[in-house]
Amino acid sequence: MSIVNLTLIVYVLAAIAYIVREIWMSVPAKWTSLGLLILAFCFNLTLVLKRSIEAGHPPFSNLYESLIFYACCTAFVYIIFEFIYDFRVVGALSSVLAMLILLYATLQDDTIRPIMPALKSNWMLVHVITYMLGYAAFGIAFVTSIIYLVVKPFSKKQVDIKSGGSGKEMSVRNFDKLSYKIVAFGFPFLTLGMVTGAVWAKKAWGDYWSWDPKETWSLITWLAYLAYLHTPLVLPKMKVSKSKMAVILSFWLLVCFGIVNFTFVGLNYLPSAEDSAHVYGAK
Repeated sequence: MSIVNLTLIVYVLAAIAYIVREIWMSVPAKWTSLGLLILAFCFNLTLVLKRSIEAGHPPFSNLYESLIFYACCTAFVYIIFEFIYDFRVVGALSSVLAMLILLYATLQDDTIRPIMPALKSNWMLVHVITYMLGYAAFGIAFVTSIIYLVVKPFSKKQVDIKSGGSGKEMSVRNFDKLSYKIVAFGFPFLTLGMVTGAVWAKKAWGDYWSWDPKETWSLITWLAYLAYLHTPLVLPKMKVSKSKMAVILSFWLLVCFGIVNFTFVGLNYLPSAEDSAHVYGAK
């Protein structure tokens, strides 16, 4: 069995374990689910390192390599938040997200080709790593926003069975606030990715910014998440209630992550982007 298939299987097992953990909430289930995800991350990291050794350069030169690294970053960032917030169901969907990214990578051309001169730069290494960490955080925020929108209609008042049916109101997780914290974690990485990308572009092509399609959509992505982070300061002044504001922000996160995916993957397939110096991943 190839390491790719093994990684995919362990990601699926981790997702199942997180679902079991959500149902039974036992200590063994907690460590089993987290252990499986860490194992999947280790396999994914091994895949990234193996590719880097085989190619003779960091594995960021095409879409296949970028995707396997993106999946690895998604698992890594989630594991960090797991230790901070003790997630359960978020872990299931985050494992599925990492699995889907890796599965999509298997559909790409994995042929190792000589790296283009513009990519032979340490700035490229910093640029891609910071961007992928930012994208990974946004992927997890996308998961938490979905969970919030799904559970909100059922989370008004529930009886705590464990309290003997005393009518005590259960504390419902504030997934909207959690989404905000995760985006706040990822946004500095996105910003650093843009800055290092500009420095890299200056060294590689002679200009910090050329309004290339990839650059333009990267800026749109940055502005979309910047708007998300500042919206909670604006909506209260427009007399929008906290509950409606949380729903608006959650839906906006879905849009933002769609922009991320278009910038990262979708743009590669547009005829207007064929001449882009940045769209090398799909070639």
